[in-house]
Amino acid sequence: MPPLASLLVSLALALLAAPSASAAAEAGATGETAYTAADARDAAGPLDLTEVTLGQRDVRMTLRVVSAGGWDSRDLGAAAARELCITLVDGQTAVARSRICVTRRSRRTALELTPLDARGTALVPRVLAAEVSRPDPTVLEATFLPAAAGLAIGPFGWYADSAWTDPATCPATCRDRAPESGAVTAGVVLLAVAPCFGAASRDPKRGCDNPALRDSVDPPPARAKVVSGSFCDSVEHARLITACGFGTMPQEAERTFALIGDSHAANMKSALTVLTLAKRWRGVSILRAGCPLTRGSPILASPQRSRQCRDWNRQVLAWLAEHREVRTVFLSAHAGARVKRKSGRSASQAAQRGYRAVIGELLRMRRRVVIIRDSPPATNELVRCVSQAMAANRRAQTTCTRPRSAAVRFDPLVAAGRSLRSSRVKLIDLTPHFCDSRRCFTVIGGALVRHDATHLTQAFAASLGPFILRALNR
Repeated sequence: MPPLASLLVSLALALLAAPSASAAAEAGATGETAYTAADARDAAGPLDLTEVTLGQRDVRMTLRVVSAGGWDSRDLGAAAARELCITLVDGQTAVARSRICVTRRSRRTALELTPLDARGTALVPRVLAAEVSRPDPTVLEATFLPAAAGLAIGPFGWYADSAWTDPATCPATCRDRAPESGAVTAGVVLLAVAPCFGAASRDPKRGCDNPALRDSVDPPPARAKVVSGSFCDSVEHARLITACGFGTMPQEAERTFALIGDSHAANMKSALTVLTLAKRWRGVSILRAGCPLTRGSPILASPQRSRQCRDWNRQVLAWLAEHREVRTVFLSAHAGARVKRKSGRSASQAAQRGYRAVIGELLRMRRRVVIIRDSPPATNELVRCVSQAMAANRRAQTTCTRPRSAAVRFDPLVAAGRSLRSSRVKLIDLTPHFCDSRRCFTVIGGALVRHDATHLTQAFAASLGPFILRALNR
C-alpha cells in the first residue's frame, strides 16, 4: 500500500496525463477527471452513440451517455435485441474484464455489472449499486463507487457499445461503438479533487495552498444538502437494524469493517469510502439518527425513541456476534449525546461509562475498534454567513469562523477509548483539519464544511478520507 504522499503524487500525474487519441481527458477547476469519447452520428437509430464520458469525482465514478435518439430502459435486454453497455478494460493488458450494461430493476433504470474471466467469458452478473438518472430521453447519467465496479487505483480503459433493431431502418441488428476502435485510456486515483481541496489545505504535516480555491465554496450553500445516496449493494434488514454493504465486493475484499453509530458517525461514511478503494476493503454501515452505540441508556427526544435506541444497541451487538467477517469497527458519536446517569455521577462520566462498556464488549469479540473524535460543530448562523459573504463578494473562508474555545468540546467516547489502554483501540482526532489554534472554519480549502450546524457536506467529508487512511497506516 503506497503512502499518502505517493497517492497524492499519483493524483497529480493522473490529472496532468495526456489523453489517448480516442479520448479527451480534462481536469476541471474541482480536480475532477473526465474522459470523453465523441462520435458523429453514423447510424439511424435511438441508440446511436454521440458522446460517452466516464470519469471520477471525489470518491465516485461518474458516467454520462448521450445518444442520437430517445430510448427507454424497458426496451433494453436480450429479448428486445437492444443493449447499451460500457466495457472496462485492464489498463496493462487491454483485456476486457467486465461489462456495465443498462437494465431495469424495480421499475427503474439501473446498471448491471458482469465480470469477465481471462477468456472473456461472462461470469455471474450483479446489480451495480449506483445513482442513475435520465435528465433527457437521450441522456443517461450515473454515479457509482470504483471499488464496487472492480476498479482499483491505477490505469484502466473503457469503450461503449450499443445494439438495436428497428423494422424501418435496422431490420438486422445495428451496432455502434465509442470510440470507433480501441479503448479510452483512463485512470482511478484515491480522491479526485483539486490540489489542497478541503481537509488537505490543513494538512498538519505539510503546507498546502491552492490560490484558485481561496474564493471558492463547493458545494454552494443552496445545494449543500443535495448529497449522494449510500451506494448500498446489499441491504440487510433485521428488526431495527439496517445494514448497508458498500465498496469492494465480499468475494474480493481484503477485510470487512463496520461503521456504527448516530448521524455524526454517518458524517464519516464518505471519508471511509476512501478505504474501500485504497485498501480493497468492504464496508457495512449500521446507523441510526440520534442513537450512539453504548451500553448506557440513551436519552432521545421521546421515551419511544429512547427505548428503540436501547433495543437497537442490543441488536447491533447481536448482529456483530453473528457476522464474524467484520474485523474492524469504526465508532463516532455526537459528543453531546445524553445517557441516564446515577446520582453523584456527571453526564460525561455516565457517557464514558456506557462507551467504555460497549468498547470492552467489542474487544471481547476480538474486534479492532477505531474511534473518530466528533468534529467541532458550527452554528446555523455560520452556514448563513457563508451565503451572505458570497453575495457580498467577501471571502467566506476567513469571514465565517467560530472561536476554537467554543467549538472544540470534550468527547466522552474518545475518553472512554483512551482509558482502556488497549493496542486494539485506535483514536483518530481530525480537529486540526477543522481548526487552527484560535478558530474553527466553515469553509476550508474551497470546501463548505457543513450543510447545517452539525452535519458535514459530502465534499468535505470525502476530503478527510486520506487522513483517516494515514492514521490507520501509522
